[in-house]
Amino acid sequence: MSRPGLHRAVARLGARRRAAALGMLSVGVVAAVAATMMPLGAAEVPPLALTAVADTTVSQVPQDGDNGAKTTLASCPELCDGNRAGRRDALVGFAVRGLPADAVRIRAILRMYTWQPATARVRVYPVRGGADGPGGWERRPVLGTAVAGREEVTAGFNEFDVSAAVTGNGPVSFALVQETRPSRIYWASRENGSAAVRPQLVLAYQRGPGAAPAGGAAPPGAAATFGVRPGSPARPGPTRVPSPTRPIAPPTTSPPTAGPPALPSPAPGSQVPGWRLVWSDEFDGPTLDRSKWNLRDNEGRDIDRGCNVDEPDNTFVFGGMLTLRALRRTVTCGSQTREYTQSYLDTIGRHSFRYGRFEVRAQSPNRPVGSRGLWPAFWLRPEDGGRGEIDVVELPGGSDWYRAATLAIFYDYSPVKQDVRYAFPVGHPGDGFHTYTTEWEPDAIRWYVDGRLVWQRDRGTTPWFDEVFHKPYNLRLNFQVGGWLGHPDPATRFPADFRVDHVRVWQR
Repeated sequence: MSRPGLHRAVARLGARRRAAALGMLSVGVVAAVAATMMPLGAAEVPPLALTAVADTTVSQVPQDGDNGAKTTLASCPELCDGNRAGRRDALVGFAVRGLPADAVRIRAILRMYTWQPATARVRVYPVRGGADGPGGWERRPVLGTAVAGREEVTAGFNEFDVSAAVTGNGPVSFALVQETRPSRIYWASRENGSAAVRPQLVLAYQRGPGAAPAGGAAPPGAAATFGVRPGSPARPGPTRVPSPTRPIAPPTTSPPTAGPPALPSPAPGSQVPGWRLVWSDEFDGPTLDRSKWNLRDNEGRDIDRGCNVDEPDNTFVFGGMLTLRALRRTVTCGSQTREYTQSYLDTIGRHSFRYGRFEVRAQSPNRPVGSRGLWPAFWLRPEDGGRGEIDVVELPGGSDWYRAATLAIFYDYSPVKQDVRYAFPVGHPGDGFHTYTTEWEPDAIRWYVDGRLVWQRDRGTTPWFDEVFHKPYNLRLNFQVGGWLGHPDPATRFPADFRVDHVRVWQR
């Protein structure tokens, strides 16, 4: 009998018999899942079936109340059941223990139970910041890079391969993010009365002599900590989640042969015909690389409402991504009081470039509602502090601005400038990651969005081109709150995240 057939048969049983049958079915399915995960020759290693130690639903809807002790979890996109601010993400956490130090080729399958089938795209993200608590939206954890997903949800257990996020013993948490179908999907929680339907993480692995350790076994009685202390914003930790978009070489189980060391593979998209990569940050380390960036601190500028701060709550690297986070937080900023904290990175005194190809891949925080006064950007300024500016992209928020990307050049701030608003053929800058590129050459500057040429400036369009565009410029990456395009209003949502996948510079 097929697995859906088994579940239909179970549904016809009485409550007590149904629970027993589901328990037997769950054990059988876990064994079957583990069997499909085990490579040949590794059957002697027993699989590990873990139960959740924490879960909750983070919700934009205050009326949902305390989600930390309900028998179900929920997922729903931002437009949910007619509510335009109704997003819900299901969070679940596990304490991975029992993996031996020589475990290799770890396979991890997250199993989540739901009662109704649905046509909906659901992605699974590793998260940092916990999977417990009442589920208030202001305490939602930081999402890493999606590691698994489905386009259809089936009645019964739905399986997600989350191997990229499980590298050894220790706490691990996941978010189920529903991207389509504007109605809630309910998942069984760890508090559900039927133990057979509660969230599971099934692990399989091989034991390889000489292989890299998978992480030391947790000592007996050691407790994994999930969540954050009340009143403490979520902060990223040192554990890096590998991005599935970058190749990950499987660990070897045989002694390496003698020979020259292998060169690291270039990051996808970093090789461009006619250009050579001279500088980049893929944000694949545990923290911001301070040899590449300056991070401004305790700086209040008269052009916005925020305070630039060097705080891990506002600038952090996790899961192969850099996040610049804006917070509604009153602070003393120099001699002023500011209502928001924000992030500002630059390469002044470290790296500057005369001509080149400059690129950022990023996701704007801005949406049709709740984004007024949010303004991230990637741009260049002269190292000598004089006239000139090249804006690779500015992404202002608000109902009048969120749909397009601003591309610009400045002579000075009187202002003498030229700019264009590029409206996306489909979607907008906040609907996912987009790539913004500027090619600056001695006789022209060209702008591309997702590989499409959208604007160009040269001596014919710009009388002051030669005066300001033949000297070294440094990089600026920032997320300001407020400005001449508008300040936040009561509907502006905080925290707001500007997420950056990479920054790259090529030259001829």
